[in-house]
Amino acid sequence: MLKTVKNTTVISAVALALAAPATGTAQAAPAKPMPGSTGQSASAAAPVHPDAAGDAPAGRRTFTSTSIRGSGRSTLRITLDARRDGSAPALTSSERKQLDFVLGKPWAVPASAAPAGARVPAAAPDARRRGPAILRCGRNPRWSDTNGTLHARFNCLYSTINWGFRISRRVQSVITGPVRERGVSWWRNGRAMPRNAGHVVGKNYLFHGTLKPVRHDDLVQFQDYMTFPVRIGGRPGVGSLSWAASVKAKR
Repeated sequence: MLKTVKNTTVISAVALALAAPATGTAQAAPAKPMPGSTGQSASAAAPVHPDAAGDAPAGRRTFTSTSIRGSGRSTLRITLDARRDGSAPALTSSERKQLDFVLGKPWAVPASAAPAGARVPAAAPDARRRGPAILRCGRNPRWSDTNGTLHARFNCLYSTINWGFRISRRVQSVITGPVRERGVSWWRNGRAMPRNAGHVVGKNYLFHGTLKPVRHDDLVQFQDYMTFPVRIGGRPGVGSLSWAASVKAKR
């Protein structure tokens, strides 16, 4: 499978998102992707919600960065453990710098309010986007951002899409334990298909799987979700990563 993934064609429609539930490692409930995805160039990254590390207000435990890159959305979220009295930890200058490095600026926007243990839905293509990316048989570029690299190819001879995802070294640098992946959920022409198997593995693992059957002109939307423990300086916490993509298979 590894050889297959190395020769994959990367979809320009890829969304990555990191989100951390307030406690534990609750898995995401797969939300059906919304139709459409942008046709922007992958080089056009447009960050949203700018904020600087030093401006993060006191009392915040959850830090999130969201950007639009190509035809996908990338959201990174880290939630640090509360102190014994339930209050947010006071971050040192070095801890803020580490958050800057892992999340990338702009960051530190308020996370959407979610109760402890809430099931966080995976990111889905934005309804405002113009349409899915074209995933052609036999072409093999790849797509990366600061959170990881997603590979995918339409293997038209076998009517499948092979995909692979590896967490970036930047994010790996704060992961302190096993990564729990729920397995890719996917839809073909709007119809839910059987989910790929999940994994509990090390942070450098090449997550991979196969979507089938996929045929010429099929619209395929797929997404995954994974959680892991993190540490920022001396502060433990939890993080999660969800990514989603929308493509149209073409011979």
